[in-house]
Amino acid sequence: MAMGVSGNLKTMHPGDLLQWLSLGQKTGTLLVSREATEKKIFLRSGRIISSASNDPREYLGQFLMSHGYLKEEELKKAMEVQQQSGILLGKILVTIGLISEQDLMRLMRLKAEEEIYDVFLWRDGQFHFIDDELPQMAMVPLKIDVTGIIMEGTRRVDEWPRIREVVEHDGLTPKMEKEIDPNADLDDAQRTVVHSIDGRRNVAEIMLESRSSSFVVCGTIYQLVREGYATLQDPTLEMADKMQTSSGAFPKIFDEVDEIQAMLTAAQTALKEKNFEKTQRLLRAAQNLDPNHPRVRASIKGAEAVILAELHNLGITDAKVPKVVKDLEEITKMNFTPNEGFMLSRINGTWDIGSLIKISPIREPDAMLIFYKLWKDEIVVFD
Repeated sequence: MAMGVSGNLKTMHPGDLLQWLSLGQKTGTLLVSREATEKKIFLRSGRIISSASNDPREYLGQFLMSHGYLKEEELKKAMEVQQQSGILLGKILVTIGLISEQDLMRLMRLKAEEEIYDVFLWRDGQFHFIDDELPQMAMVPLKIDVTGIIMEGTRRVDEWPRIREVVEHDGLTPKMEKEIDPNADLDDAQRTVVHSIDGRRNVAEIMLESRSSSFVVCGTIYQLVREGYATLQDPTLEMADKMQTSSGAFPKIFDEVDEIQAMLTAAQTALKEKNFEKTQRLLRAAQNLDPNHPRVRASIKGAEAVILAELHNLGITDAKVPKVVKDLEEITKMNFTPNEGFMLSRINGTWDIGSLIKISPIREPDAMLIFYKLWKDEIVVFD
């Protein structure tokens, strides 16, 4: 039986954890999780050899899109080939000439590094290291230098508060004020972020559009604002003022444990009543109070399985093709979340739900609920 060590990232910083595994020349799998995100970092003799993540934004296809190597249409076709053949996506893309083997290796290493840097910015999360356990499947060994990872991860931790002083929240809308110098010092991912800025999308929408992490998007916008290329508008301020005046302050009745319990019970009731959106809202609220609460995590997992089964019963399946039936003028007056807006803008009347989910950076349970909501609000019908 493989031995393991577990803990919370609040008490052991990711940098210290990786340092300890590196110095101990450990071989095995480091599992880190927070809310619905789970990442695995694979080590051999204290060196990082690969990583994996269940965050759709960190899948290879999405990562290649974020670096401008792939378009949605190309990803959809490659994933269809993958489904039929079982060949790895990277191999398919090299074979059909969309990317060179050399670029693929470079980007796979970069992807693994970005997945790990992201963990450095987590305020909370669980970790578990399982000695001598590596995946059965063949992995492309990437040989990543742990010291380099710790240095860059620590730099990002220092940089993040400075970025957030300028890009205070994800509801801000950046607007380009002048053309960017073609020789500007921007990497592929930053250029994709710049292309996603249109004066209408807010930061959260740009993250979806560019498939990039919070750090890359906010960092790029921070640089643009500092160098005078862009300004930031805050459309959320007016809304906050309205909410404040209409609602007043809430009295704090429960302590946190009671509050979480009350939310889970209410979510259970909403689920029985098939009010899926309310279920999701309540579970998210409970998750915000305590992201690693075992009952919250179990409730989310259970509710998502029930909701997906119910949606399938209603006939909302991967093979269905959504078609927009409301006219554009009516749709533009409606309020959508960034995720809903992203999905709605991809519906073209020919791609089925399965394809739309594959090309999107949104988790399947969340995406399926979006299709359900659009259908319930009579914005789309299914063929």
